Amino acid sequence: MTSAENELRRGERVARGPPPIAEPDRPKMRLLEWRSMVRNTLRGFCVIELPSGLVIRDVAVHEKAGKFWANLPARPMLDADGKQVLNHGGRRQFAPMLGWRTRELADAFSEKVVFLIRATHPDALNDAS
Repeated sequence: MTSAENELRRGERVARGPPPIAEPDRPKMRLLEWRSMVRNTLRGFCVIELPSGLVIRDVAVHEKAGKFWANLPARPMLDADGKQVLNHGGRRQFAPMLGWRTRELADAFSEKVVFLIRATHPDALNDAS
């Protein structure tokens, strides 16, 4: 290799920076508990631990037309008399307690929750209609 080629290679190394350092194994989201409860689209509830250590209880898992999704916990919406608010179709309304910054984050969370349930309880979501 000529000195000009050596200099070029050295310049490329400097421009790229140091080689990447391997990240240590990062904690992953974990399924701590699964409770089956089939009612309308509901298939059950789970407890999830996020990599940060945050534990989220009462994550609802739903299914409709073969598509599964997970909802973060929500509380019933109440009227002035303390009765649960119904929408125009007579369905009970809930107010979210937590939320994701983007739809992509919400979808990724949902997919991971469903994956974890299927991985640890293979038959839990088989009875879906």
